[in-house]
Amino acid sequence: MLISPCENASGSTSRVPLAERAARDPVTIVVTDSGLGGLSVCAELERRVREDGLYRKARILFANALPEAGQGYNRMRTSAEKVAVFEAALKGIVRWCAPDVILVACNTLSVLLPEIRFARESSVPILGIVETGVEALAERLRADPAAVGMIFGTETTIGSGMHKLLLVEQGIAPDRLITQQCPDLAGRIEATGKGASAVSAIEGFVAQALAQREVPPPTVYAGLCCTHYGYCAEVFEASLRSRGVSTPVIVNPNTRMVEILFDQRQKGRFDHPDIQVEVISRARISPEEQASIAGLVEPVSPPTAAALRSYSLKRDLFPYQPFRE
Repeated sequence: MLISPCENASGSTSRVPLAERAARDPVTIVVTDSGLGGLSVCAELERRVREDGLYRKARILFANALPEAGQGYNRMRTSAEKVAVFEAALKGIVRWCAPDVILVACNTLSVLLPEIRFARESSVPILGIVETGVEALAERLRADPAAVGMIFGTETTIGSGMHKLLLVEQGIAPDRLITQQCPDLAGRIEATGKGASAVSAIEGFVAQALAQREVPPPTVYAGLCCTHYGYCAEVFEASLRSRGVSTPVIVNPNTRMVEILFDQRQKGRFDHPDIQVEVISRARISPEEQASIAGLVEPVSPPTAAALRSYSLKRDLFPYQPFRE
């Protein structure tokens, strides 16, 4: 969802003010996630800034909204706890980073945005990735009426039902949509990248999703509605194909999310943009996680990989106390 001061009474939101805000020079853009999957968005953003030359000077920060290692949002017991922790993270990001715009590169956190008062009232525009994924899936499903949409996500993302609800609102029949929770897949990808643990889990979740139909649909548009899953896009595609889907098409919202910040009419303004990439985190990032994710983003953006390897541990990024029953 796009949450910004330009939302009108009907609930629809103009993206023009967001693009204008992001076009400031110099510009500070923050990407946040409940883990390290959003670094793929950060990497794509750095690449686009470097290659398109729209900005003279850009500061790109990845701010990890994970409160503690091993204390992920999907392990929090209530929605109220998730909302409170993420609201504290957003306040800390605005306080310490002074961003011009925040990209919530996380479906788990994006589904919480409508419940967060600070996100609604902040003068800083906040763009969630759910809307991005829904738009991408809806476009393909409208153009291919016989195809099925398959939504893979975390427990929080799928449990919210938001992707399916928004797709139905856009005219996609509910019986064309399959949703599949993928518990702990993001953690496996952070720990091992495209290793055996992640691959076996993906194969299992694909099998569960297809089991919801008696016969595998010939064409599946698979929405990878967790930013971590894009790192393993080819694994999802191969698994769908091996289980009888003749035309599996992967829909990855990560790259599309970056498009909102780029006005192609301004492309090529600067030949050598000054780009600073930083990674900050309240939670400690293990050497294994650094190595795994840095290796995945380095082909797209070496500066993003380097920033992860030399990340700043910032324990006062936002306050956190686990909820007590």
